[in-house]
Amino acid sequence: MRFFRPGSRRGPAENSVELVRLRRAMGEPRCPICRLVRESEEWRLWLLLYEHSGDPELHRRFERSLGLCSRHAEILKRIVIQRPSATPAAAARFYETLCAHVRGALGAGLLRQRCELCRYAEDTARRYAASLAELLRSAEGRRDYGRSDGLCIPHLAYALEAATGGIRDFLRTDAAARLAALEGNLRELQRKQRYDVHEGITPEEANAWREALWRFGGVEFDDLIAGIP
Repeated sequence: MRFFRPGSRRGPAENSVELVRLRRAMGEPRCPICRLVRESEEWRLWLLLYEHSGDPELHRRFERSLGLCSRHAEILKRIVIQRPSATPAAAARFYETLCAHVRGALGAGLLRQRCELCRYAEDTARRYAASLAELLRSAEGRRDYGRSDGLCIPHLAYALEAATGGIRDFLRTDAAARLAALEGNLRELQRKQRYDVHEGITPEEANAWREALWRFGGVEFDDLIAGIP
């Protein structure tokens, strides 16, 4: 079973599902692809704990990857703590196997971690970026995207790779306009916080530094966002 990594091809029905998810995510704050990737990460980790903790092949893959990176380990921890269907015993089963594997590998010095969920997340982001390029072929899709908060720069790069012609031009023009507005708000925030300026700071200006963080670095969520039980 290829648990962590999705297949590279998607049929029409699957693409349609992804387009629906993209439209829904564009109605939420901040980068929609960040949101969709995070939801997918949570579901994958939950399934790993809930359905596949006894799968020998997944244990071998977990061993070869040397477990999860700190970011994905934190998400797994939250799932175990906050979701009753994911038990500490399931997480313990994977890491017990990993302890034994690493003890045996210490002499060979082969201790380079390759978190498979990171690979899965990148594949998922690229897939949604390609779906977004498809969605933007329609006027309705471009209108919905224009009303959203747009993409973070890392996911914009994926979308530009997937897009062609007029869609790529649309993404570039849209991103340039968003960055110009952000730049202006950042400038005004600094100016209005001077001791000799008594103008009120707008909500957009007050939030500009936070937007800059997710716009350039991607979105991190404070809690679980997928509807897992």
